[in-house]
Amino acid sequence: MNNLNISQPHPDWDYYEIWQSLHTIKNKIDAGIKLISGEELADSTTDEKLKEILEPALEQLESLIENDLTDYSEDVKDYE
Repeated sequence: MNNLNISQPHPDWDYYEIWQSLHTIKNKIDAGIKLISGEELADSTTDEKLKEILEPALEQLESLIENDLTDYSEDVKDYE
């Protein structure tokens, strides 16, 4: 597993809130990995627990992509 040691960025950084959201999502994914790493055999109980962990992460990621990432090509059109 690749654990990046990334320092806390400055709160004025343009991507600060997105950075925080991505770390929250990553923590949920890491929790899912930790859950299944201790399981030898797949079963419906573990699958359900994994879904409970990953579905909120997926929803957060989808929301971040749809709502927080600007389409910069639209900004360029505004200046033309």
